Amino acid sequence: MVIEFWIFCAIATAVVAAVRGGHSLLWLLIGCALGPIGLLFAILKPSLKSKVPIVAAERQAELDDLKKPFRESDPDIISTKPKGE
Repeated sequence: MVIEFWIFCAIATAVVAAVRGGHSLLWLLIGCALGPIGLLFAILKPSLKSKVPIVAAERQAELDDLKKPFRESDPDIISTKPKGE
């Protein structure tokens, strides 16, 4: 009975987070680890979706920046491959 409730909380956490603009897989794992506390966090966190166009565009730009891979031209990245490859 407890395991079923924990699984329900994990799925509900993922659904709530996805509806509010969060990453559903990440929140599913948070829900698995924290159960009802994770569900409470998902409900209380501010929504990433906004009806104000400027705020929505800023949040989307932040998410796009996080999704970009590192560039090889970045001097802070150390690679084990020689530059010729």
